[in-house]
Amino acid sequence: AYEHIQNDIYGQVLIAMLPLYTDHRFVFSERSDSLKWIDHVLSKIESTIDEKDAGIWEFRNIANVHCYSNLFQWAGAKAALKMAKTVGNKDFEKRAEILIDKAAAHIEACYDPERKVYTNALGSKHLDASTLQLIMMNYLDPNSQRAKDHLIGLEKELKTEDGLFYRYVHADDFGKPKTTFLICAFWYVEALACVGRIDEAIKEFENIIKYCNHLLLFSEDVDSKTGSQWGNFPQAYSHVGLMNAAYRIAMKLDRPIFL
Repeated sequence: AYEHIQNDIYGQVLIAMLPLYTDHRFVFSERSDSLKWIDHVLSKIESTIDEKDAGIWEFRNIANVHCYSNLFQWAGAKAALKMAKTVGNKDFEKRAEILIDKAAAHIEACYDPERKVYTNALGSKHLDASTLQLIMMNYLDPNSQRAKDHLIGLEKELKTEDGLFYRYVHADDFGKPKTTFLICAFWYVEALACVGRIDEAIKEFENIIKYCNHLLLFSEDVDSKTGSQWGNFPQAYSHVGLMNAAYRIAMKLDRPIFL
């Protein structure tokens, strides 16, 4: 995996740095000392935004300009813009604005108007559960018809009858996927909550948590036919998906926990 190019990481770093500039418990010197890192990471996005990569799923022999990578380049540039405005750095502001527009243009180039859905990469017709993040990251307004249509399109192709979710259904380096991916199912729950389908989100959440083992631990994959656990076990990010989905539902319900 260390050989795989994954260009979303630079945006992830900038997002992680943002609290340093928005949380006033940090002193100003601690913010200004990290400006060189903003400069460095912005430069990495500038040099890779048009570059093909292995994507979030670490394809070994398939390279594309992935929608997911562009999404986090967009989000990272948004974070950089906010940090730049906090310290009054006009150069960073201008560079971030250019990257925001460029990343958004790449994302929009992935839109399929006939199916009303975003595909996994530039020039591709394949769908991918990672594009649920377009809704969760507020690239798409969750209240917009485009967000709702995109979610419906992913449901039609990637959701199983038992409420599980494939990462994708097209062939990868090892052929067509035979198992579903748990974190994608939890992303689906989050996306449902985001677009206001809260009752469905709760129902799907309660269904998904049944796929734990006797120790209440989750694997990476679940066989859609047998419900058996596959892949890495226990898988940390499956549990992160669980927590994020539960939190998203709680925020949408916005009521005391004793009710």
